[in-house]
Amino acid sequence: MRIPTRWLLAALVAVALVLPLGAHANIAAIEVRNGAEFAAAVSALRDDGGTIKLRRNVYGGELVVRARPRHRLRIVGEPGVRVESLLLDHARRVSVAHLTIAPVTQDAWIKVYRSRDIEIHDVLVTAARTPYRATVRVPDSSHVVIRRSEFRHCGDRSELFANCLQLQQRARHISVINSWFHDCRGCDFIHGRFGLGLTLWGNRFDRSLPCSMNRHRCGHQDLIQLFSGRGLLVERNTFGIYKLGAAQLYLVGGVDHVTIANNVFRGTDPRVPGYRARVALIVGSRDESRVPLGVKIVNNTILTGARRIDGYAGSIRMSGVYWRLQRRKRPLLANNVIGLVEDPHHVCSVARAAVANVVLRGIACRGPKRAGLAHLDAKGRPTSASEALIGRASRQYAPRVDFTGRRRGPTPDIGAYEYRGKAPKR
Repeated sequence: MRIPTRWLLAALVAVALVLPLGAHANIAAIEVRNGAEFAAAVSALRDDGGTIKLRRNVYGGELVVRARPRHRLRIVGEPGVRVESLLLDHARRVSVAHLTIAPVTQDAWIKVYRSRDIEIHDVLVTAARTPYRATVRVPDSSHVVIRRSEFRHCGDRSELFANCLQLQQRARHISVINSWFHDCRGCDFIHGRFGLGLTLWGNRFDRSLPCSMNRHRCGHQDLIQLFSGRGLLVERNTFGIYKLGAAQLYLVGGVDHVTIANNVFRGTDPRVPGYRARVALIVGSRDESRVPLGVKIVNNTILTGARRIDGYAGSIRMSGVYWRLQRRKRPLLANNVIGLVEDPHHVCSVARAAVANVVLRGIACRGPKRAGLAHLDAKGRPTSASEALIGRASRQYAPRVDFTGRRRGPTPDIGAYEYRGKAPKR
């Protein structure tokens, strides 16, 4: 016998637990076990907020949240909860935590649509061992935070293009913090367009690898590819390898007012022996007249660098379009350890300024060829022999802290890391 929705709603409200959550007491907490109970709980809490606890189960189909409560509405899963689709539609003050977003009979996703003040944390997004995709989509929403979450195998076997995090043009004030993107075949980890304000901070990006379905679907993977937006901060991230693609971080079109600081770009991975990622960073496409403006690339340790199949050999490539622009509109390149520069034409020469960069292999931004002067350890950190780095950065451009959060001080070091020992005598 089907239970009428109004009876179900009344029963849920009657058994709601009254818990002191934060500064606001008397907020209900409702446990649910299926989609119908979830819908009733959302209806019960949509005005005042509270907690919806998903008991262990597989929630197929679509769960929908249309709520703008006065206090935060928390959707929390217990261990073993698997949700196929969750739509936040015109929602506000909603958080989602401790769920696995994974396919059951179709693509899986969290979609944040025309919503505001949304937090997604401690969530696993995966389509492993399925022919489908799993993704988080953020179209036309603002003030969305994704933190401490894991994205893996977002579409290894899907015949459609797969992106772990898909941003659309009117997404605004989006933050991705302390999350792990890894082991995805034939996909980009973060892809798309945003409107205003995107922060990528403290994340790890490991192993975007080829799939094998067809060349169109599997011909490229970039860890991050962005096409437009204003106000991008990429800081204190670790970038691992891709195998077929343009770059670890690929910015094309109108991505303006960009700061790329204190990141570590690694060119190898022990789990993929014998392979080197080729290019760490591409700014602007040679096929488009519109290039990113207001770009600052400062204090990164870029170990990536190998010859591409088209012959280009360099850790960074900037569009030749910059030659036609006023110098003030070109990228700033300062205080970086750069793995490879074979020809400075698309790196140092096209920059607004190239200050205090050290090249590990190839041609320095200024002066004669310099190789092997950095003396880094196995993790890319400076050692006592790193005289070319320690205290050699431009103080004008150096961030206040380094990759680890250590203060840089009045004589900062080149690269993402500050040296932790005693500075060498000169």
